[in-house]
Amino acid sequence: MTMTQFSRRLSDKILAAFDQACEQGQIGVAEHLVRALELALTREGGPGRVDQRHYMEPVIAAYERLRTLQAASS
Repeated sequence: MTMTQFSRRLSDKILAAFDQACEQGQIGVAEHLVRALELALTREGGPGRVDQRHYMEPVIAAYERLRTLQAASS
């Protein structure tokens, strides 16, 4: 059995889906995607692992964007 090689990190794909959810006003979906992002970063990151993200600004921006959307909807 061969392993499939992916060209992008799972966390990058989750961030892209998060952006789409925000653009479509799907705040509940965006909240779930942020939780999935947390899981992907904590379970798959670290030395010798798939996700070795050093540039965290997109992740921080996702949290800020979600807070802004949540505040606007309440």
